[in-house]
Amino acid sequence: MSFAVSLSRAAQDIILLLRLIDSPWGGRRRSAYRVISVRARWSTRRQKKRAIRLAALVCISLAASRPAYAQSDEVVTPVELFDPDAGEGVRISPGFILFPQATVDLTYDTNIFNLDELAEEDTLLSFRPTAVIASDFSRHAVRLEAGAEIRRYFDFSTENSEQFRTNLTTLLELGSDIDFELGGGYSRGIEQRGSAGDAFFTDTPVVFHDKRAGFELSRAGNRLELGIAGSILKRDHSDTSINGVPFDLSFRDVDILNGVVRADLRLSDRTEIFAEFGVRELNFDILSDPNRDTDGFYTLVGISYELSSLVELEVGAGYIEQSFEDPLVETAQEVNFRLEASWTPRPEWRFTARAARDVDPGRVLEAPAIIASSFRLTAERAVSDRLLLSADTLYLEEDFRGLPRTDRRFAISGSATYRLAGRIGLIVSAGFRDQDGGEFGRSFDGAFVSAGVRAAW
Repeated sequence: MSFAVSLSRAAQDIILLLRLIDSPWGGRRRSAYRVISVRARWSTRRQKKRAIRLAALVCISLAASRPAYAQSDEVVTPVELFDPDAGEGVRISPGFILFPQATVDLTYDTNIFNLDELAEEDTLLSFRPTAVIASDFSRHAVRLEAGAEIRRYFDFSTENSEQFRTNLTTLLELGSDIDFELGGGYSRGIEQRGSAGDAFFTDTPVVFHDKRAGFELSRAGNRLELGIAGSILKRDHSDTSINGVPFDLSFRDVDILNGVVRADLRLSDRTEIFAEFGVRELNFDILSDPNRDTDGFYTLVGISYELSSLVELEVGAGYIEQSFEDPLVETAQEVNFRLEASWTPRPEWRFTARAARDVDPGRVLEAPAIIASSFRLTAERAVSDRLLLSADTLYLEEDFRGLPRTDRRFAISGSATYRLAGRIGLIVSAGFRDQDGGEFGRSFDGAFVSAGVRAAW
């Protein structure tokens, strides 16, 4: 059985080698770079062995000589390798590379406030720069990411906003397949109109500030893999106004603490079973009567299965329990689930599916927490090496604990990305959304169409 598996892997590597050699010399280095980038996403237990084999193949392909042929537009790589505008980065020091990117788009929306009645349409200009500084050490890793989004509306300037984020992560390889990752960051965001956080019809979008820190310690490479992680997020809200009257949102300020322990048992080269246990606490800064603090735990048991490099699946089920300090709020006891699936039936197609359940802090005094369930399905089609089509479907259900309210949102969107040049892409997208809040929630629908340009260096 092991001989057959090794023979199959060798055949995959030979095919990859031939494709790299058959690519034009000018694009060979870029093709190799993309292959390495994508294959680096493989699971940890196979990454080191595959990286060594792949590096050897890439070196041979770059060194091999071949006659010059005309550029072919045929797509010969999986859709993951389609990268319409990614740059190769700018080296800023012997150990660090800078990856800058910027997107500018114009969006027309039929219902910018996400209201059921008195819907208002508007057009907005959005500018989203990002920059990543990543290390390329032979061992250990450091990554600093910064980004922003600046929105400007043509008619309703009160909806203008500036959002930004920073995040720093470090990875220490301690030896014996033990890794320690430490990270932290800060962000300034807004509550999207129509979301659970947009509860008071404020004059301007609600602004919040997140400070977060976390760690993860894992041991891989053995039949039994273990991991432990913890994080803390402190969220503070800026004051706002309603019809010109100041409104204090400090009652929303909350500390979110998470802890997770996970064990993976490898049954075969491609199959693992896992068990996961997590705890979560929501501690509000301002004590209220009744107390809105809450704590709970969850369990997950499932299987991770990799049929091939084209089919990957992780599915788990378990239990969620969240108890509340307020005796009038019934303890939440729910089925827990998680799904992560990726399927590439043909080189130019990819389908991904995700589903999860989580506990979020409430945004009103009457609801200390929200049980959120999300389901997402995405399809991508590489028409050529210059054109990528994608479609996305989302269903989100938010159950407000302490209130007879459940919001159900359905959204569908599609986009086309065309590579104008090696590092410049044109993006066109459109979508529709519909939310049903029932008798006590918020209902609305709306649509958008957008066009933009993205560049990377």
